[in-house]
Amino acid sequence: MIKKLHFYIIKEFFAAFGFGLAVFSTLLLLDQIFNLIDLFLSKGVSFFLVFKLFFFILPNILMLAIPMAALFGVLIAYGRLSEDNEITAMKANGTDYASLSMPIVITVCVVSFFLLFFNHLWSPKMHTNFRNLYEEILIKRPLVTFAEKSIVKLGGYQIYANKVNNSDNSLSGVSIYKFEDKNKKPASDKNSQNPQKQNASWRIAASSASVKVYSNGASLILYNGYWQFANPSDINKMIHMTFQSYSFFIPLGETVNGHSSSLREMQSPELLKTIREYREKKFPYSAYEIEFWMRWIFALAPISFILIALPVGIMSGKGGKTIGFAMSLGVILFYYMLLIISMNLAERAYAPAFLIMWLPNAATTGIGLFLCVKMVKR
Repeated sequence: MIKKLHFYIIKEFFAAFGFGLAVFSTLLLLDQIFNLIDLFLSKGVSFFLVFKLFFFILPNILMLAIPMAALFGVLIAYGRLSEDNEITAMKANGTDYASLSMPIVITVCVVSFFLLFFNHLWSPKMHTNFRNLYEEILIKRPLVTFAEKSIVKLGGYQIYANKVNNSDNSLSGVSIYKFEDKNKKPASDKNSQNPQKQNASWRIAASSASVKVYSNGASLILYNGYWQFANPSDINKMIHMTFQSYSFFIPLGETVNGHSSSLREMQSPELLKTIREYREKKFPYSAYEIEFWMRWIFALAPISFILIALPVGIMSGKGGKTIGFAMSLGVILFYYMLLIISMNLAERAYAPAFLIMWLPNAATTGIGLFLCVKMVKR
């Protein structure tokens, strides 16, 4: 009888958990989904590559979505059981709170154990695969970042194109703008006739351009255009130069470099190694610590969440599903508000990251234990 009861509760949980995971993942992925659809429909990227991009970015979203879905699943499952008086019937048959809670506690602990491996090792690897594939697409189709009649920032320049042709990587009606950097020193005399090296505002206009992207930057070959910029010897006069073709290179540093890696792409052992090295060299390392401990707190967040969800769901009574839905949103809002506060305190060195980053989990765990005691005494 107990085994059937446990199976029934777990079945209810996974139904709600699956629905919550789909909803939260979709909300977190919404912006990326639009970008991926645009790559397929407007940029000419194959459906297979777009699907691979989606597959590679999904783990990074699941790290956030799974804890929220676990909270939602427990609240909705037990809220439904309580609303239909099934909790009352179970208690009337001698089922205690421990038997009611144990199947979900074990299930969520398994989920948290999976997230420990997932957050520390697998998600960073998938994030790296996503970036590498996107850069491979960018090199083959450099215009995926361009949109017609829109200004795109590339390096230190702003580029406008009237038309974008993804089939041959060409632009029509091109304008390139460079604005003066007041923090830079004026160009030397030997560079005074080289507009690209001038620290002054200028504009290039061309009828068309072909684009290629390399590991260290983007090359634009401009056709039938002119270049306008201020005369270094007389700023009240404008220099106007025309050209039939001009090769213009925009250095991008490590923007399109497959060997660079962001914090999200570093596996946790690599993060710890970097933290130790930076600490010895007196370099700032708070961002690495915050990223490392975020992986821990997100992995253990489901356990903190169910301590709140179980008593609320069991005691909710009539309107249990509505209460569960509202509570899930409230707990998530409260948790992420504390997380933002913790991140800011750690980033500004007001508190050690290894302590302050646990504030959201500690607060939700404390509230959950209080509710559990209240439920038992009820």
